[in-house]
Amino acid sequence: MVQYFPPPDCRSLLPPLLACLPTAFVSPHPPPALLPLLTPILRQRIQYLAANATSSSDSWLPLLCWETEPAQRLVDIISDSDAFELHPVSGEIDYGDLEEIRYRRLDQETLQARIIITDLSIIVIYQWCDADQEGDNGWRVSEVRPADSENDTSSNSWFLSVTEAGENTDRRMMDDAIRQGEDNSVPQGSSLEVPAVTAAQGDDNEDDYWAQYDKTGETPARTPAAKSPNPSGHIRSTSEAEYYAQYAQVQPEMDNNDPSQTQQSFGESTLNGNTMLSSLQQANHSSSANIRESLALPNGSGIEDPNRQVMNQPIPSPPKTGSSTISKFETSAESQFAVSHHVSTSIKSLYRLCRSSGIAREEFERMVRNEIDTLGMMDEDD
Repeated sequence: MVQYFPPPDCRSLLPPLLACLPTAFVSPHPPPALLPLLTPILRQRIQYLAANATSSSDSWLPLLCWETEPAQRLVDIISDSDAFELHPVSGEIDYGDLEEIRYRRLDQETLQARIIITDLSIIVIYQWCDADQEGDNGWRVSEVRPADSENDTSSNSWFLSVTEAGENTDRRMMDDAIRQGEDNSVPQGSSLEVPAVTAAQGDDNEDDYWAQYDKTGETPARTPAAKSPNPSGHIRSTSEAEYYAQYAQVQPEMDNNDPSQTQQSFGESTLNGNTMLSSLQQANHSSSANIRESLALPNGSGIEDPNRQVMNQPIPSPPKTGSSTISKFETSAESQFAVSHHVSTSIKSLYRLCRSSGIAREEFERMVRNEIDTLGMMDEDD
């Protein structure tokens, strides 16, 4: 939405301001009628600095200008001119003819209007301000300066309409952004020569890139940096080339094959977790040795008799009756406990249900007893 800015009404804005200017030679403090006419920042400047005035010679008039030398000339113009005397009929200062109002934008939020009073040789710069405790939205005084302080460079930044001022500001901001981007993209000491890159050189660079995958027969752990001609046409300096070369040593996030982390074989554990394994191996080794000694001949010749019959010794097995009986008892006990727990939980759940439904505890106990009494009838039927 485009905001509408009405042009400054000189007949209502200038007389109150011009009437306050001659009072600067009477009192070091500004009149109360001046403060609502100023922008918030200029108002704070005058209130703070004028409050520290120690003598009547300290005038607040130079504070209306932001530059030291033009501020002193502004004091001389107002003190030496007779045009700031009030008109005997209207009671206002006759400011005479005005030049055409011009506008400028310092940024997207700051809009200013310039009014040149030719007969008084001063320039009043107004700024559009939002509503605050001093008044509603409107034009407030941002600066008062001599007319001769306007140079050619500053005058070129003022335009006849608010639209032209906004377009110039957008164009200036775009040019500054492009200029800043160009300054940051070209490092110091780099050349701007355009290298002659042919199609054959481009094919060679692409072949060299894919040839890196054929050296090992599999996808390398780190993706090689692509060699492509510089699209910007700039020759990189040594420091810039070293900077981009660091990316060739970076492990890609999606590549899980990292030789620096791959282990060819597992070494022996430094912990005691293989103690059980080593004990079992020693036990098996000793039992095998005992079996071989029992099968050897008494003469110690080590030659086995072909007519000798080897008797297989039966392997004792643990009794099954006792273990099966114990397992039956354990299963029966566990089932009884589970059933008891289920009955207890069911009764508690029924009691909570009755209580939430408004049934008293005495009624719930009566219902349970009635059901228990009917169990005898079920036993008789069985």
